[in-house]
Amino acid sequence: MRISEVEIHEFEYDLPGVGSAGGNWVYDPDARREPPGFVLTIRTADGTEGNYRGFAFTPPMVAQIGMVAEEHLLGRDPLEREGIWTELWRALRHTDHLGLGPIDVALWDLAGKHHGASVSTLLGGYRERLPTYASTFFVDEEADGLDTPEAFADYAEACLDRGYDGFKFHGHPDSRPEFDIAICEALDERVGGEMDLMIDSSSLYRTYADAIEVGRAVDDLDFFWYEDPLCDGGVSGSMVRKLVEELETPVIGLEHVRTGPYGTADHLRDEALDFVRSSAHLDGGITGVMKAANTVESFGLDVELLLGGPAHAHAMSAMRNSSYFEHGLLHPEVDWLHDQGFEGEPESLDDDGTIRVPEGPGLGVEIDWEFVEERRTGHTVFGG
Repeated sequence: MRISEVEIHEFEYDLPGVGSAGGNWVYDPDARREPPGFVLTIRTADGTEGNYRGFAFTPPMVAQIGMVAEEHLLGRDPLEREGIWTELWRALRHTDHLGLGPIDVALWDLAGKHHGASVSTLLGGYRERLPTYASTFFVDEEADGLDTPEAFADYAEACLDRGYDGFKFHGHPDSRPEFDIAICEALDERVGGEMDLMIDSSSLYRTYADAIEVGRAVDDLDFFWYEDPLCDGGVSGSMVRKLVEELETPVIGLEHVRTGPYGTADHLRDEALDFVRSSAHLDGGITGVMKAANTVESFGLDVELLLGGPAHAHAMSAMRNSSYFEHGLLHPEVDWLHDQGFEGEPESLDDDGTIRVPEGPGLGVEIDWEFVEERRTGHTVFGG
């Protein structure tokens, strides 16, 4: 069995009520965004295929897939995922490896269909349902949005009623630590003790003093984790180590660092993190996040996956050291793109607040080709 064709369908999502502030997506009832997405299909001569639906960083991902498709994919045995992964990690070493994740996920989907088994089964997965937390949009300025600490507390209460076990908010896009602290306090007063609470500062704080100020506040409120506060994106291990030393709340990071399991090991060796972020979308696919999870587990710590998607559900089903599936981005007035591009609602929340790991061969999801064709903006085929 050999790869005979690599196909990319590019399209646009539809997000009414979504605007931007400081480069971060926020609720804006007068705005509408149509961000780019894509479907990557890797196909063999006998018609077996695997798919990946992309929703973030589409232009560089598509460009990088094009860089390696003919030389490194066509003619290869698609079941040799480890060899392909290693080869592509080197081939894309100058470009942050963004094209590797989609390719690897599509290869896992293909392998599952070839073997008639789910990706979870191939990974040795044992969890069928995953505890889930609500992950919100950034702070906005709309009266019916998430514009005040009280609005966040109201929304957290609604998410608690919906069944979520945890609640995470993204801070003020203008980097306002005092405002973020007020949200933390409002959340603790309203749902503290009933939900695990997290803050994702998304590398917004411009000074170490700001990061420490917010960190000490969440220490007092017993937050579950404190995520990516530093404006360097967590690249500076020495800076994060100093933060970890001074705070009691676990610091989670590496969302914005594309060094894979290797940089993860360096940060943990230097005690520069408590928890680790990893992403099948950005960090080398399912193969990449499983390497990261095993690395983090060897240090006795936890790995948490960035945003959702079926690849993360399958990977998390086989991870011992992962607490939550991230369901986001969420807002009381916005229908996010969770399921756009898929048939049905593979990321729907059950009444008990869990996400089910999709069943069926491969990723267990079907592409909504009608949606993709209606909103298609580009089409590229290599091989065939």
